[in-house]
Amino acid sequence: MRGILIGGTRSGIGKTTITMAIMSALQNVAPFKIGPDYIDTKFQEVVTENKAYNLDGFMLNENIIKELFWEKSQNKEISIIEGVMGLYDGLNHEIDNFSSAHISRILDVPVILVVDGKGLSTSIVAEIMGYINFDKNTKIVGVILNNVNSEKLYSHLKEAINRYTNIECLGYFPKVEGIKLDSRHLGLVQAPEIMDLEKKIEILREQAKKTINLEKIKDLAKKIEKPQSNEGENIIKSVRDKLKGKKIGIAKDKAFSFYYNDNIELLEEAGAEIIEFSPISDKLLPENLDFLYFGGGYPENFAKELSENYSMKKSIKDVSKKIGIYAECGGFIYLTKGLKQIDGTYFDFVGLLDIKTEMKNKLNIKRFGYVKIEMVEGIQLRAHEFHYSDIYDINEKNTQFKITKANGSSWECGYSRDKLLAGYPHINFYSNILKRYSCLIKIE
Repeated sequence: MRGILIGGTRSGIGKTTITMAIMSALQNVAPFKIGPDYIDTKFQEVVTENKAYNLDGFMLNENIIKELFWEKSQNKEISIIEGVMGLYDGLNHEIDNFSSAHISRILDVPVILVVDGKGLSTSIVAEIMGYINFDKNTKIVGVILNNVNSEKLYSHLKEAINRYTNIECLGYFPKVEGIKLDSRHLGLVQAPEIMDLEKKIEILREQAKKTINLEKIKDLAKKIEKPQSNEGENIIKSVRDKLKGKKIGIAKDKAFSFYYNDNIELLEEAGAEIIEFSPISDKLLPENLDFLYFGGGYPENFAKELSENYSMKKSIKDVSKKIGIYAECGGFIYLTKGLKQIDGTYFDFVGLLDIKTEMKNKLNIKRFGYVKIEMVEGIQLRAHEFHYSDIYDINEKNTQFKITKANGSSWECGYSRDKLLAGYPHINFYSNILKRYSCLIKIE
């Protein structure tokens, strides 16, 4: 098992495209993504045909990150981690700021840096040297040049890089027609929505084989050492059999797809049977459920279908006082009274909470980013918020979350009624295993 990280000089540099190309061209890849991103991981899963996992330095401590990386890399030839934003960009301006570089140091994996080669000559060396010298504990071992449209230009840039650095030039990526992936307000359009995705992946794969030194990337990847800690193993032991015999229904379709794989697997480690259902297309909930879990996603894009599935909404209402329900972000929206779109169109939703939601043209920046949560019982959690909606006409008083950001702002969320807990934060269950809960699933 060997690992390597692909980082970029900035957001929008082509990191995701090049990472997908490399993953598709190599065999038996374990895919990883730094940060709380749900969308890139789904593309990675399509490309590699393996589950993808998030490595988040804010929500998970170093021991958990090391153990998850080790565990999810088992029986794979190479583990490839896609970075986030620019290589050193994180929560603040400290060196240890949960950035891609920070995660690479935690895991002791080398970094391949994606650099924009367009419009540069010798100056490209100064840019690369800046990244090398900013933190020499970050092991940048190679570069891939993006937006380089000829072998001649690549050779010219490579000559300059080889003259002044010891960094390996691992190839280049030209502007390729037919591979652009559309975006929407939370990132890329989801993988299942792209009709010709397999064709795009094939184009990427062939381009990587043509202009990227894949064998050298494998050589530069470092052997993954078994962690000395067993914190993650102890977490699994602490929840084992706590949910034995329990059936958890998980909303899974185009409207609800934002789930961390390790969250679901932790529920399975606790003994739960996971049963997926679609609030869009299924008429009723699966039978004999003990708990419901609604993740995030795009309920606003499928609001009409969700609103008009009356039997599903009734089915959820009918069980709401009998079984536990946990919902976050998009799932939270779906369980409110309804959603108002940008154009003013209003759609009725389930109505378990006496709250309404409305879409906005801009990201809710006041509540964007990493947050700390203190539950009413004093339990500490770490989470992430990212939404273009807000709530209004709020007639619920019972909140379970006191939320704070690093800038000092604070608010309350996590609305509770009967056996329901729902709010905007996306929580990684490994951030804290609760005393009265198993992964936010009540066990009392």
